[in-house]
Amino acid sequence: MLIIGEKLNSAIPAVREAIINRDVQFVQDLARRQAEAGAQYIDVNTAQGNNEIEDMEWMVKCVQEVVDVPLCIDTTSAEVAERGLSLCKGKAMLNSISMEKERLEGMLPLIKKYGCAVIGLTMDDNGIPKTAEERIRIAGELVEVFKRENLDLNDLYLDPLVLPVAVSSDNAVIFFRCLAEIKGKYQVKTVSGLSNVSHQMPKRKLINRYFLTICLAHGMDAAILDPLDGKLMTAILTTELLLNKDRFGRNYLKAHRQDALVD
Repeated sequence: MLIIGEKLNSAIPAVREAIINRDVQFVQDLARRQAEAGAQYIDVNTAQGNNEIEDMEWMVKCVQEVVDVPLCIDTTSAEVAERGLSLCKGKAMLNSISMEKERLEGMLPLIKKYGCAVIGLTMDDNGIPKTAEERIRIAGELVEVFKRENLDLNDLYLDPLVLPVAVSSDNAVIFFRCLAEIKGKYQVKTVSGLSNVSHQMPKRKLINRYFLTICLAHGMDAAILDPLDGKLMTAILTTELLLNKDRFGRNYLKAHRQDALVD
């Protein structure tokens, strides 16, 4: 599974403070630790700072001084995305597009220009649909946009947008259905952020961990998560072993030899 490190997000108070204070050491240490823990992309979000576009430029430059893994530029602004993508080394990822008219029109030229991977959210100008059927329909619309624009479907990661189980206990089940049907109908990759499913519930890490293992069993390809959570990373390795996605258990055994498995 592709792991996108979530820790450099300005919604986190300590990260927001580091951005405002231009604390290079804090940001670079967090980037380095995520890469060392197994992140294959590092998400960079500066939406909550003083100036999103200037903060994005600073953050991208700062992170790329110390890590070689590619970045995931996380913004709803096409202007901010342009600045971030223009500075990225290697193949970046854009988080995110949707079927919201303004966002789609702003982001499509950038996807073409920079050839980046893309997270596509199953929402439109009416917001996040409550039903699986509507999210699956929007997923199909995003696939058709990629085909029409001659973009590589291998670069598209669709996110069916899980809603909190605290709001409705069937929200995770709806998400699992979306994963299975989107992959079955459109043969594209899928992704999720984990934290929303456990919002307003106790022991959130526990919920996130088991949610992720079920998502893997439904074929999910990528996740935006905390790679510094040893139990979560162990759950990924163990689940992939059981699903025969780790040939001969190489990754699991390597982690064991490195004393990286947490039980």
